[in-house]
Amino acid sequence: MKGNCRFLGLALVLVAALLASCAAPTPEVVKETVVVPVKETVVVPATPVPEAKMCDGVKVVAVTQPGPYIAGPLFDHRDEWTALTGGEVEVVEVPYEDLYEKIMTSFATGVHAYDIIVVGATWLPDFTPYLIPLDDYIANPETNPDWEDVLPAFREIIAKWEGKYYALTLDGDTHSLFYRRHLFTDPENQANFKAKYGYDLAVPTTMDELRDVAEFFTGWDWTGDGQPDYGWAQPMARGTQSHWWFWDFVAPFCVMPPGPEGPDRYHGQLYFDPETMEPLVNEPCMLKGLELYKEMAKFGPPGMEAWGVGEIRSAFPSTGNVAMTFEWGGFPGMCEDPAFADPAAIGDCGTAPRPGSMELWDRENQKWLTLDEPNTAPLLNFGGWVGAVTKTSENPDCAYDFIKFLNSPEISSQDVVIGDTGFNVYRYSHVRDLTIWVEAWGEVAEQDAKEYLDAVRADLENPNVIIDLRIPGKPEYVDTVLDLHVSAAIVGEEDPAKALQTIYDEWEKITERLGRDSQNMFYRKMMGMD
Repeated sequence: MKGNCRFLGLALVLVAALLASCAAPTPEVVKETVVVPVKETVVVPATPVPEAKMCDGVKVVAVTQPGPYIAGPLFDHRDEWTALTGGEVEVVEVPYEDLYEKIMTSFATGVHAYDIIVVGATWLPDFTPYLIPLDDYIANPETNPDWEDVLPAFREIIAKWEGKYYALTLDGDTHSLFYRRHLFTDPENQANFKAKYGYDLAVPTTMDELRDVAEFFTGWDWTGDGQPDYGWAQPMARGTQSHWWFWDFVAPFCVMPPGPEGPDRYHGQLYFDPETMEPLVNEPCMLKGLELYKEMAKFGPPGMEAWGVGEIRSAFPSTGNVAMTFEWGGFPGMCEDPAFADPAAIGDCGTAPRPGSMELWDRENQKWLTLDEPNTAPLLNFGGWVGAVTKTSENPDCAYDFIKFLNSPEISSQDVVIGDTGFNVYRYSHVRDLTIWVEAWGEVAEQDAKEYLDAVRADLENPNVIIDLRIPGKPEYVDTVLDLHVSAAIVGEEDPAKALQTIYDEWEKITERLGRDSQNMFYRKMMGMD
């Protein structure tokens, strides 16, 4: 058995070996890189949703006088404002002579017609019951319109009523004397003037000198075009804002400078006695000024009795045949504009403060005073145009933002150097920097701009400066009654003394109807006496 067992074991070993030799060979491992294409995932960004703007879908309606003056900048800048805010501005133009009544009618009837009114600051006392005070906007750093950059007269007086801001200033108004500079430096003119009048030719500093210079440059061809030229231009037609020239002529004869304490009953007054509300329009000084205003018509072009402001702006810088005029501050821009000005006028438009008077009416003692130095009493004629938001506006934030945009240093600096915008300087940044003028018109404008800004500063710094009448009923007192009778007097349809007495009588009626005590209160506040 042992032998058999050994045989069996051997057989098993042989079988195992045979099976091993017959098994499939071990496969060889071959490493190979296989590139499998993978589809790239492309991320397509979603169409961005435009960021919402503060006035998306909002339309505000603004009303003012027809362009280009005043309305022009609203049209010029509304698309820029739309791009920034998404809002839309509709501008409604109403003739100046109808503007007050059109706005007041909408207010009085409660009909919402406008979100924004752009009007003369002298109308604010009548309109403030229907306007939104802007104090909260101005106090908020997010909506403050660089308010401290606005000159105090146009910030604290023009835009304010009864302690509240009801408007943002868009224009700073005061008249200046504009003159053709080369006429005063010409040696032949100087010699001929002195031979005729006995003193040196110079830019007038008194009303007597103004009259003489205007006469001297009237009726002969100083432009060399073969036609007679003229020494003076002024508006005279009714409804053309000519009453502001009346104040220019009467104020130096009538307004006695106030002392350190400010205006009192007999000092710093032009319109009313602040104790009684008696009109001052029939005082002898008023007659003297009105008669001079009438006489100056002799030194202007034929047909001037039908002129308004537009004709002056054509005659002085455009036609170039007028030596002098009083006007608002659009002239420096007009005089440098080759598309508007006579080539000879470019760079030749000098500016000076309005002349004063060597005679002054002492109302307290009812006598004339003879002075050693001219008395000047510059009026801030019209005060300026302002923008305000109506109480009926459903979008007051957007309405305010558009006014703020127009008022901004960046936008307003563009407008005040362009003559036909009607917007004149009212910010410190406007009057301190000649750069904006030179950039707009070139170096030829530098001297003209410097003289203009110096004249404006002189008016604003004058202790005898007078603001335009700003009490309830002002449009009726001045735009209706005074304008009618002054215009009639200067064109010879009404005796000047009778015209002034009629104005006095009509003003008394208006005061009685509106309430003498309340009108007196408003007037004293206007004068800073209460």
